[in-house]
Amino acid sequence: MLAAFFAAIFGGSADVLNKLLLGKMKLGFRNYLPIIFSLLAIISLFFLPINFYFNAAALSVKYLIIFLVMVASAGIWNYLLAKSLEVEPLHEYEVIVLMSPLITVILAAIFLPSERNIIIFVAGLVSSLVLAVSRFRKDHFVVSKTAKQTLLAIFFVALESVCLKILLDFYSPALLYFVRVIILAIVFLAVYRPSFKLFRDLKTLIILIITALLGSFLMILKYYALQSIGLVLTTIIMLIVPLITYIASYYYFNEKKNFAKDLICAIVIVVCIILSLIYK
Repeated sequence: MLAAFFAAIFGGSADVLNKLLLGKMKLGFRNYLPIIFSLLAIISLFFLPINFYFNAAALSVKYLIIFLVMVASAGIWNYLLAKSLEVEPLHEYEVIVLMSPLITVILAAIFLPSERNIIIFVAGLVSSLVLAVSRFRKDHFVVSKTAKQTLLAIFFVALESVCLKILLDFYSPALLYFVRVIILAIVFLAVYRPSFKLFRDLKTLIILIITALLGSFLMILKYYALQSIGLVLTTIIMLIVPLITYIASYYYFNEKKNFAKDLICAIVIVVCIILSLIYK
């Protein structure tokens, strides 16, 4: 459970740095994706010895297909969200991304029998729906081309989460994460062939490394949470991420403020987390 809470904190911080790199510093997704995944692969190597295991059953046709769906989904949503962060305001980006927990909870109930706890399911629906609806303002939200791409991305975020939950029966979290990022790093490097001249910029390099560290901690902790407390409860706890992001959007990116709604959302999320833990 603590893994999910720490993952949420790292997740909010990583989103802010990603927006800084792609939106303000104009790194460009063609440079960002291959470089950040290369750094993630290098960092994740150090986590491999932790609780290492692999079940050969993962090599069956069924689970190889699930693995391929997981990697493809991860590649698609990372590509789409990176493009979105280049141009979308952080608060509007988060409004769309907040629909991902809702889809995740629904997919978990459909495909994962172990996740069909009615109390936790309802808590997941309520917390993700309230947070998404509270942030949506029709007069300030335009369904642009990039917004549509973000909407498509959130489906693949949810689909990957379901695949991960299944595959974690056969891989240790650190191993599954390493295999995922090394494959994506190779693909993005081959496709985009980034310019490594940006490494001459010390500020950019430092932010990239910090982002990669946060991303690695976030995902590995999330994998452990998925394995130990389940997909829906992890999803509920991870709703802390957008609250952290909104604080940054208020003070750093000078984006729309709405403290009252955010306070209500925070209370709803905390109540849902408490109920989920009680009835777990």
